[in-house]
Amino acid sequence: MKSTVNYLKRFAAVAVAILFVSTAVFADGEATEVYLSGSTNTAAGDFVVTGTDEVYHFQGEEFQVYNVYYDNPSHNMKIAVLDEGDCKSYIAFTDGYWFMYNCTKEGFGVRKAMFTSALVRDGFDARQYSNQTILVKKKNIERDQAVGLIAAYLPKLQG
Repeated sequence: MKSTVNYLKRFAAVAVAILFVSTAVFADGEATEVYLSGSTNTAAGDFVVTGTDEVYHFQGEEFQVYNVYYDNPSHNMKIAVLDEGDCKSYIAFTDGYWFMYNCTKEGFGVRKAMFTSALVRDGFDARQYSNQTILVKKKNIERDQAVGLIAAYLPKLQG
């Protein structure tokens, strides 16, 4: 009798644990795998990049979208990737800003910025923007390296 009660307690504990884990995994409607992770050395903290099924449309092109989650959620953003041409184009965006990254003969870095308001724009450091026009002095870099660089360096733009 006592062993049956212990068995039922263990079964109930496992069932509750499975319920909580499955709820957490499917909380936003989809299970995503971690694409990469790293650190920013800023107030944003560490980051995790996950893949999505989203598609970002820009100038008639379709970009694959990644979510970037930081320890400080106010820095969370998305990165859209276009896999065409010699150098891929990347767009880091939120509801408040939009930064385009790509390659030139000098290397990979930020090229354009747009903001929804002057107040949002004033939250970014123009000197850091200038410093980040060349993050890597290579004409072509791999997707995971580019996404990691954007996720690690974009928070440094925020003053």
